[in-house]
Amino acid sequence: MATRILLPIDHTDDRSWKKALPVALEQAKFYGAELHAVSVIPEIIQLPNLPANYGAGAKDHVCQAVQAVLENGNAANVPVHIEEGSVYREILKLAHKDGFDMIVMASAKGDFPNYEIGPNLARVVRNAHCTVVVVRD
Repeated sequence: MATRILLPIDHTDDRSWKKALPVALEQAKFYGAELHAVSVIPEIIQLPNLPANYGAGAKDHVCQAVQAVLENGNAANVPVHIEEGSVYREILKLAHKDGFDMIVMASAKGDFPNYEIGPNLARVVRNAHCTVVVVRD
C-alpha cells in the first residue's frame, strides 16, 4: 500500500508527465495517498566568465512551469519539489529522505537495447528503496 507517491516531471518534455500524471493521480486516489511532484535542475557549474548569480532564477522558473503542467492536468494542489543536481540521484535522495513509498515515472523513447528505458529511469528502478511504477509511452 502506498501512502506517499512521487512523480518526477521534466517540464521541457511532455512525455515525462502526459501519461504518468494521470496514472499517478489514479494511484493516489486508489490508495488515498499524497502525491508530490519533483523536477531536477542540472547543477550549474560556476565558470570564471559567468556572473556570481548566474542561474539564480532557475528554480522559480522551473517551479512555475511544473505548477502549470499540474494545473493543466487537474492536479493543481500537488506539492512541487525542485532539486538541483543529478536527476536520478536527486529523485532517489528525495524519495528516501521524505519517506515516499512509490515513484511513478514515465519511460522515454530510446534506441535499442535501451528502448524506452533511459539512463535515469534505469538507475531509479535499479536503486530505489520503494516500488517504481514505469508508465510506458
